[in-house]
Amino acid sequence: MKSLKYIGLGIVALGLFSCTKTEYEEFDATNGGAANFTTYIAVGNSLTQGYQDGGLHNEYNQQDNSFPAIIAKQMGTSFVQPTVKSADGSGYRKLLSLAPNITTVAGVSGWNNWDKNAKYNNLGIAGVKLTDCVPTAGDPFSPTINQVVTSGNPFGNFLEFGVPLSTPPVSYLEYVKQSSATFFTCWLGNNDVLGWATAGGDNGTTTIPGLGTLNLSELTPVSVFRVKYDSILDAFQAMGAKGVCATLPDVTSIPYFTTVPHNPIPMDAATASQTNSAYTSYNGGLDSYQAGGAISAAEVSRRKINFTASSSNAIVIEDESLTTLPGLPNIRQATAADLIILPASSDIGRQLDPSNPASIYGVGVAFADSLVLTEAEVAEVQSHTNMLNNEIRTSASNHGVALADMYSYMFELQAGMTFDGVEYGAKYIEGGAFSLDGVHPNTRGYAIIANKFIETINSYYGSNLKPVPVQNYRGIIFP
Repeated sequence: MKSLKYIGLGIVALGLFSCTKTEYEEFDATNGGAANFTTYIAVGNSLTQGYQDGGLHNEYNQQDNSFPAIIAKQMGTSFVQPTVKSADGSGYRKLLSLAPNITTVAGVSGWNNWDKNAKYNNLGIAGVKLTDCVPTAGDPFSPTINQVVTSGNPFGNFLEFGVPLSTPPVSYLEYVKQSSATFFTCWLGNNDVLGWATAGGDNGTTTIPGLGTLNLSELTPVSVFRVKYDSILDAFQAMGAKGVCATLPDVTSIPYFTTVPHNPIPMDAATASQTNSAYTSYNGGLDSYQAGGAISAAEVSRRKINFTASSSNAIVIEDESLTTLPGLPNIRQATAADLIILPASSDIGRQLDPSNPASIYGVGVAFADSLVLTEAEVAEVQSHTNMLNNEIRTSASNHGVALADMYSYMFELQAGMTFDGVEYGAKYIEGGAFSLDGVHPNTRGYAIIANKFIETINSYYGSNLKPVPVQNYRGIIFP
């Protein structure tokens, strides 16, 4: 993504924000209360590993300040992370100007050349799903599939999962069992929803020779999620560790889905008339199918394409949920209930074929289904998130550990928060909490998350961990 449009920098009204002060004299001495912070282990995905700006990088100590590393510092306990081998790490997105103009910094060779014999406290792996972490009981192929998926993930290269198809696989769960944790944070499960959402509601189907067809980004079934989440907490419980689980945010509320408007196409009267002429056959075809009883009047109304002389025409999108009609594509214009993903911002209005003016993306050529989370898919993501969060709440309660409600906390961030006089929200760039990829927090955002965990730990275990001053951490690095 070389450029991003539709971004404004503004000031949000102070009156909308709740206010938190993070300098507390009463936290002068650290007291664990009912918790033992001697060996703190963090399990999770990219949010736990310290990923931001579309990569794992450390030129301004971004990975050094992952949320569990911040918590560990407040605990006063040793915490070892698999840190990238150079500042640029796997590569990342960088803001070049306030236009804004964003470029991608290339990763470096050997950024993940970690010591697999080292004992790490941060077991977060970017991209990992809970369903990849625990073999499926009764499925003889599950350990091997787990091994293939996790071994192929470069962000998990600090663990030895075994050589695919040649040695017995080692699962992520085995590393949890070997961790000797006295305390843990568990924020697994985000990718069991997020992957499907960022793929525009696509299962990411692929075929691996010898293993068959895999759906790499499908929504993890609730029954599978329940068993595997319990397995992780069973492992910690068996070693006597206490800890905190975190619920999953509503991913449809993050900047990745909320930044690009559905109606960004300006058009004058002459151009609108010419464009509508190109859709005469499509619109007429819909009428014919309605007359034959193939589709309802409501679907016809929803599907007809019509541009007007205005600055806010909706883009044309594919929608696989529409009735398949021979000779007609499954397309319609987007509505405010459809979410256009952030990487699509630079494609809006782009002429795909330089010699064909009718090939303007979003006008003459429909946005691919993978670039849009349709209204129906949004509802499915939200429903599935709620079901998985119910499982997390139940499992945490059954295992007697604390629960950090990140689902509710994300909505609080959307409404607005103030830390030490500085305002934060969930808007892309101007909100101050998210990084340039629109999915992950920046370092200040991770400090905000760390404070939520600290608040939960103190409340549940009677400990006295000191919150961190959010302003002491970096936000987006401006040119």
